[in-house]
Amino acid sequence: MPILSSISNARRWLALAAALALVGCSSSVIVESNFPSPLVVALPVRMGILIPPELHDYIYTEEVQDQSLWTIALGDANVAMLEPLFTKMFQETRNVDAVPLAVNDGSLDGVIRPTLEKFEFDVPVGERDKFVEVWMQYVLTLYEPNGDTVVAWQVSGYGKSELTHNKEDAVQRAAITAMREVGATISTKFAQQPQVSAWLGEKQNGTRASVGDTAVQTQVNN
Repeated sequence: MPILSSISNARRWLALAAALALVGCSSSVIVESNFPSPLVVALPVRMGILIPPELHDYIYTEEVQDQSLWTIALGDANVAMLEPLFTKMFQETRNVDAVPLAVNDGSLDGVIRPTLEKFEFDVPVGERDKFVEVWMQYVLTLYEPNGDTVVAWQVSGYGKSELTHNKEDAVQRAAITAMREVGATISTKFAQQPQVSAWLGEKQNGTRASVGDTAVQTQVNN
């Protein structure tokens, strides 16, 4: 069962069109990709997934000196990366709208809320510079069903792409590389975080020792 609610394409396109209208002539990138589904041993917990609207519709704008104003839409790519990732990582998932849960019937062990906290990119101007670079930082916040925070974990990704005549395409390729690095880190390192490991142990009545080890048998195709 899909863990992310369907988002109207019209909503994203209207947001992007509004941004472009404000800046006039600009370089625009809509990041899209099919991300690999990670091969992981699912963690034995039932997780609520809270995807905030700003992550679905994330649009980054920046005026680059000696270039145009850049508009980079990452909403679709965020969904494409996170949906298969969370589906595979947890034994059971369900969409939730808020935390604390409106009805805490014990059917979920926790709630995870991802956000995109930082995004930076560099497009070279000089002839000697041959690569576009992208850096981004997500935050995965794990909550108890009652809203108590277990951990807010920062996950970074870096991407580098050779500059061609099409700068927009190079930015997109670098962003996808960075996002794949983020996905690989989440799938292999989430259960190893000390707070997460302790939380998983509590959910399994103290059998925390093996959880972090068995959950990271992961292969991510680049």
